[in-house]
Amino acid sequence: MRIGIDARVWGSSGRGVGRYIQNLVENLERADRSSANSGKPQHEYFIFLREKGFDSYHPKSESFHKVLADVPWYGMHEQVAMPGIFSAANLDLLHVPHFNAPLLYGRKMVVTIHDLTMLKFGGRATSTLPVPLFLAKRVGLRLVIENAVRRSAAVIVPSQFVKDDVAKTFGISLRKIFVTYESGSLVGKGRIGQEREIENVLGKYRITKPYFLYVGAFYPHKNVDRLVEAVKILNEKLKKPAQLVLVGGKDAFLERVVRKALEVGALRYISLTGHVTDADLIDLYLESAACVQPSLSEGFGLQTVEAMSLGVPVVQANASCLPEIGGDAALYFDPYDPQDIAEKLSQVLGKQAVRQKLIEKGRARAKEFSWEKMARETLEVYRKVVK
Repeated sequence: MRIGIDARVWGSSGRGVGRYIQNLVENLERADRSSANSGKPQHEYFIFLREKGFDSYHPKSESFHKVLADVPWYGMHEQVAMPGIFSAANLDLLHVPHFNAPLLYGRKMVVTIHDLTMLKFGGRATSTLPVPLFLAKRVGLRLVIENAVRRSAAVIVPSQFVKDDVAKTFGISLRKIFVTYESGSLVGKGRIGQEREIENVLGKYRITKPYFLYVGAFYPHKNVDRLVEAVKILNEKLKKPAQLVLVGGKDAFLERVVRKALEVGALRYISLTGHVTDADLIDLYLESAACVQPSLSEGFGLQTVEAMSLGVPVVQANASCLPEIGGDAALYFDPYDPQDIAEKLSQVLGKQAVRQKLIEKGRARAKEFSWEKMARETLEVYRKVVK
């Protein structure tokens, strides 16, 4: 079987989708061999990469081939150019790892839909585009996602929550949708370099303990505004205030969060790190009072799994897929109620028994998620649709 994977946003530069692609491809190399009795590769894989990421991938199997496809991600250009590039490889199956499947590609494909957040929480506040462009983008987005879901032989999703959401939104059979749970990029890792002085890392970002850690983007559905309010409420009751450390790219959406912090009088409790290295991120996780996930909509829960695997308590929203991923190993709050968020933060900060229980259950829960398992299950989907 000749399988193509659109990997044009390979690696961490492609954010969540890029890390998903990298982990899928690298673990498929092992999964394809281990599933064969002979130990030899069963299928041929064609990994389509842009020039920027072409040298970042080093196949370890002779059955994995790199194909240059230097076409920008999203937009009309890929819709015109990519069908021909894919067709030239004479594939039995194409895996498009995001919703942007080519409208004009006529052969068999599977698509991964990570979530429908852009449709469900895609109001005007989620964009910095002028209104006409924003409205046109919304219409195009719906068209492309619906085309991908309906034309694909199978739809891969990272949670049961997304499976149900996709089936309900587009009216397709649940039997066509397959859940392959993902994992976290830091799962299985520990502190990098024993000689690292944690005080230097905290000092680098002007962080003082205790602090709560948020890792991610700052779009409105991420609900960081209410988390900021909650930290203000919490600190009104504490002798020693707790910081809120926000790890993520600095953009217009973060500026809105900063304005909110200024408005409610919480700015002095906020520390902004920008993007950080994996080594620094691990340290920031390990020294935090808890990892907080206030989001109203997620497809998986990457930060939840990462924090749990590192032995860090998780306090998160009782919303979307987060209870499915966290199980009974997280402490949950009403994401629309800053008072409830503050109360749960107070519990994990002040009650050692609560912290210890979350740490122990979290470590066990994190072991249920792995990229290796995800790759094996994805390979099974390939076989089912080509059979």
